[in-house]
Amino acid sequence: MVNADLLSCSLSSRQRSYCYLRFNLYSMALFLCLLICHPLFAASQYCDNSVGQNHIGVGHGRLEKAPLDTGTGAVVAITTNEVNFSWPVSSEVDHSLALGFDMLYTIIDFELITPMTNGHLHTWSLPVTGSYKKNTAEIFYNVTPVVSVSSNALKNPQLIENKSLQLNTQLIYKKDLNPEYAWIIGFMSDHRFGDYRLYPIAGVCWQPEKDWALQLSLPDFSIRKTFSNGINLTFYAAPQGNQWHVFSKDRQRDSDLRYNAIVTGITAQWSITPTVSLSLDFEKQSRREFSIVLDDNNLIEPEAASSMG
Repeated sequence: MVNADLLSCSLSSRQRSYCYLRFNLYSMALFLCLLICHPLFAASQYCDNSVGQNHIGVGHGRLEKAPLDTGTGAVVAITTNEVNFSWPVSSEVDHSLALGFDMLYTIIDFELITPMTNGHLHTWSLPVTGSYKKNTAEIFYNVTPVVSVSSNALKNPQLIENKSLQLNTQLIYKKDLNPEYAWIIGFMSDHRFGDYRLYPIAGVCWQPEKDWALQLSLPDFSIRKTFSNGINLTFYAAPQGNQWHVFSKDRQRDSDLRYNAIVTGITAQWSITPTVSLSLDFEKQSRREFSIVLDDNNLIEPEAASSMG
């Protein structure tokens, strides 16, 4: 029995820390891996991008309640449910390409304030991920069309419009200098900082010893230590967030609901077999900010206290 405040699943080739089921289409084998970690979006891995892995995943996650600075005693909690699927369409020596489908159902539960929407939010993504390799250089790219709306919009597809659509992108150039060092540079565009924006990626990949891997980069930072008994520890820090186009209960009003935070955490992962692993992730979300339209049409932008998962 695994008991924790936060249990979540992911099936992303970007190596997000989630509980996931992996299905290898080539060998027709189903693999199970359970990870305890945070909802929403985990830290991106630029130094170890894996493309072409088949997998299916489902999961559930929750962050503890925390007070909002509205002066009303309001609190907020976040719950997530996720389904992911990805499969390779090309796997060559110098080029790999994979297609996927991610469905994230987020419940932002407010107490003592009444948002215009019920806080049941859906994010559907169709990631296209690939890489080109030549000698000591690699170009990694990701293009992800996204629909991000409240639950009543999915029941009434005619409500889905341009405001409901997003396009997340990633382009990274990695250059190996020697077996220990590589440098990375590129850009991403998404809602991790709140509003949609294009921002740079830069850093160094450093592997001083076989059992150590350091991603010294911005905006996603991580350090991993691997032990001989199949256990590794990873410390990470990264921004997270999203924006949803939401509708009132009578579907006559619409607005945007936004959430973003800075996440720091540590993950302990045990590789039970080459295809099955169990991971426990302790994290803290801080600098948490919301942008919400209330039922009386007033816009508020409260901050939430840090929350543990």
